[in-house]
Amino acid sequence: MNNGAHVLVLSRDQMLLQTRTLILGAFFQVEAAGRVAEAEAAMAKCDFELIVICYSLSDDECRKIVDLAQRQNPRPRILTLIPSGNQHRDGGDDEYSVDKGPYELLKKTGELVGESIKPLGRASRA
Repeated sequence: MNNGAHVLVLSRDQMLLQTRTLILGAFFQVEAAGRVAEAEAAMAKCDFELIVICYSLSDDECRKIVDLAQRQNPRPRILTLIPSGNQHRDGGDDEYSVDKGPYELLKKTGELVGESIKPLGRASRA
């Protein structure tokens, strides 16, 4: 069982949601939500250290999630994902440009929850 930080990942795009859940789930305890109501239910039953908000959510949905997170105690950090070349979104603690790739997202997530992510590589053969 994964004993990493609790991370909530939100996206309206099911493929992105599944992919990010798999990637982050290798190191963290991840719950996925495709709608604000699902995220609200998840936050009612679990204290998340980090909430990852996809650019596929509308500005209004993003604001609702940020508002929900700010009412949590302890308050989770918020990472807002933005497509390359796009504008800043208000409310998050940090932003991540998705063009940097999944490994950098993994490292950024680790940084925000205080866990070190070591490079994944092949075992050397002697």
